[in-house]
Amino acid sequence: MQIAASIILGSLAILIFGIQPVLYAAFVGEGLIEPDGLGLLSAAEVVAIAIGSSLAIPALKHASVRTIAGSAILLITAANYLQAYYGTADMLFAFRILAGLGSGFLVGIAGMTIAGTKRVGQWAAGYLLAQATSQFLHLQWFALFWPAPTGTDLLLSLAIASAAMLAGLPFLPRRLGAITASETGMAEGHRIPDAMGIRWLAVMFLFVGGVLTIWAYAGVWLESEDVSAAAAATILSSSLAGQAIGAFAACLIPNSRHDRRRLMASTLLLLLSAGAWFAQPSSAVAAAGFGIWWLSSVPILSSILSEVDPRRAALPFAPAAQLAGIAIIPTAAGLVFAAHNVELVLVSGCAAIALSLLLGFAQHPRKIINSLLKRRRGASTQE
Repeated sequence: MQIAASIILGSLAILIFGIQPVLYAAFVGEGLIEPDGLGLLSAAEVVAIAIGSSLAIPALKHASVRTIAGSAILLITAANYLQAYYGTADMLFAFRILAGLGSGFLVGIAGMTIAGTKRVGQWAAGYLLAQATSQFLHLQWFALFWPAPTGTDLLLSLAIASAAMLAGLPFLPRRLGAITASETGMAEGHRIPDAMGIRWLAVMFLFVGGVLTIWAYAGVWLESEDVSAAAAATILSSSLAGQAIGAFAACLIPNSRHDRRRLMASTLLLLLSAGAWFAQPSSAVAAAGFGIWWLSSVPILSSILSEVDPRRAALPFAPAAQLAGIAIIPTAAGLVFAAHNVELVLVSGCAAIALSLLLGFAQHPRKIINSLLKRRRGASTQE
């Protein structure tokens, strides 16, 4: 029950990611920010989440889980409420950063709770499923009952959802057990990831950053394609439903020696779905396919990272690599392309995903040469 409560609160803390496309489109429409500044806004909040999750680790040594979680919930509630009713363009970044810090503490609690369990992989997949499900239900509510929400409406919904999280505090543990070195993979002498571990951290950086680039700008892109607000909400809800399906499938499929093939196949299908969505912006099926292959691919990355780095020195850095990708790649893409053509931002996200696949599966030139030499020797021997 305590693990589930930590995961649920950690998922609700980042509801922002589910309505981010719609919320950012509202910010642009209300003149709070220009399209080319959305990447920087997203980066600021993501970096704040990363900082908050990092600060949660030492904070939990000095205060109870419930005290930290309660303070974080109040911070998220206040930031969203104040932005909804009193926020201006000048205060937009400040309030999003404050909300991100509060969210980060709850994410940190969820992460440390999962790290202390024996079935880390299954609980991590469950965390992704909880995120996708809660974000889908949140956006679907707007699609069904409030198809054209304003920025104030969306921010108020985040404030109400965060305030409701206070009901979950009694179900949290008072203290988290100490995480041993073997559980975190940070045993003495194995603190620095090797070259292969760093390589797959870079793959995570590119993959997740590329996907979130597409997702963060999807609302603005749909608006630029003259898709109505009501239709856009339905399309994005379909994508979130696909994400929930993908995460659920990832929970059911065990890790195996075929993980690399699965990653290659799912990534190619992800890119095909994205291409189909670009060709038909109003296609809910293509948007759903994008969500399915997105969330079914991410857990495979963690599995492969564990395989290529058996010492697990790189595994603790996986969240940092993904958050760095989410912060940097959408920001860079937005600064370069958003002012000219929003669709180019989405295409750059696809390029980052494709580059991650090439980086993960590209062989070292020496290995390619040795492989060719072996084949030639084998052919000459047969002759």
